[in-house]
Amino acid sequence: MKLAPLVLAAFLGGCATASHDERASLLKQPVNCQSAAEDIAALEAAMPSRGERAKTVVLSLTPVGAAAGVVTGTYRDNARILTGRTQEELSARVEEIQVTCGKPAAPETAKP
Repeated sequence: MKLAPLVLAAFLGGCATASHDERASLLKQPVNCQSAAEDIAALEAAMPSRGERAKTVVLSLTPVGAAAGVVTGTYRDNARILTGRTQEELSARVEEIQVTCGKPAAPETAKP
């Protein structure tokens, strides 16, 4: 029963890894003005939510969560969320796309 918190923290840490990888992928893509609106929407959707930041606090600041983060390799990514670095990088990328391509129109949605 003593392992339950560690298993839970490891599971939560593993869940967060995919979004960190997705964010890294979004930041590495070259600016493409033809898909600028979609790229900006994806970057904004990848911004850490309030819930994700709260989960990151637990995973980073509790001994069990910190140990799980080190084991799963998410500790550094969680620290970047806590310090606001992830938010800054994503916002800077949105600004870079807007400066390069101009403020793109919102993506068209299908109308019934």
